[in-house]
Amino acid sequence: MPTPPHDVLILGAGPAGISTALWLRDFKISCLLLERERQPGGQLHQIHAPIPNYLTAYGWDGARFAGVALDDARAASLEILVGEPVRRIVMERPARRGGAMKRSSPPSSSAAGVFRVDRGVRERLRASVVVLATGLSRRTLGVPGETELEGRGVSHSANRERMRWAGRPVAVVGGGTAAVEDAVLCAEVGCEVTLIHHSTRFRARNDFLQRARANPHVKFVTNSEVRAVVGKERVEALRYRKRGTKRDETIAVDAVFVRIGWEPETSIVRGMVRLDRRGYMRVNPSGRTSTPGLYAVGDVCSPDAPSIAGAVGQGAAAAWDIARTLGRLPR
Repeated sequence: MPTPPHDVLILGAGPAGISTALWLRDFKISCLLLERERQPGGQLHQIHAPIPNYLTAYGWDGARFAGVALDDARAASLEILVGEPVRRIVMERPARRGGAMKRSSPPSSSAAGVFRVDRGVRERLRASVVVLATGLSRRTLGVPGETELEGRGVSHSANRERMRWAGRPVAVVGGGTAAVEDAVLCAEVGCEVTLIHHSTRFRARNDFLQRARANPHVKFVTNSEVRAVVGKERVEALRYRKRGTKRDETIAVDAVFVRIGWEPETSIVRGMVRLDRRGYMRVNPSGRTSTPGLYAVGDVCSPDAPSIAGAVGQGAAAAWDIARTLGRLPR
């Protein structure tokens, strides 16, 4: 089998993926970043509030952070392909040694395997190592009207769009910090807010919950499941049902903010690697998965502490381990 043109393929060009690529470049290891969206940056493009906790980027929003990250990638001459999803990962030749999650010595470059990554309709790429930096995707309600009215009243960020709906009735769906914060933000610009949650228990920070409960413009509807987003050209109402009842209730709203959390983008490797019960990839401190040669970095393997800082650090740790695995650094 011919030698792959790249040593490493990195799926995802957010902070974790770009960090991994920068470190691999420093180790003189050829790599290619594959981003399914039209622009690199990953979940940074979903951050519309000021970032309060990243060194050197305090107060930036996600778009500014993504722009600087892309400038760094260009300055380093990183190769990035955008605009096509990866459809499949195939192990064409396994690495000679197993136990990728163990701390024992990694395989040498002569024992490296070969992965084939199918991208788009016909493109096939090969490498000795694959790094998943695919991040998270928003959970959806999966109800009628949600997809159809996306951008016409269905939204995911009050930070970005609350002024558009100022003074009008809106619904927020969810029970975490993001949902409760969105309810407060909308109420502060004069919206009458209905906060709908499937339980009576909230996962939100106490300070946001206290602010929401103290605001007369926020109404809590608990133990309720959303049944449909109603409207033809735009959102007109939301239909939900209280648990234990058989009758739907409808409230008139002009916008629905869906804030029910995130889920890891791991469907492409189901059956190839060990996942936890929530679908996150299980890795060792160097990012190795249960499959030799397959690594994961960033939010896709960080269920308990997802962060930009963590993603960047995980990219560096994985690159060091990959360099040793491919024989570019002494063990």
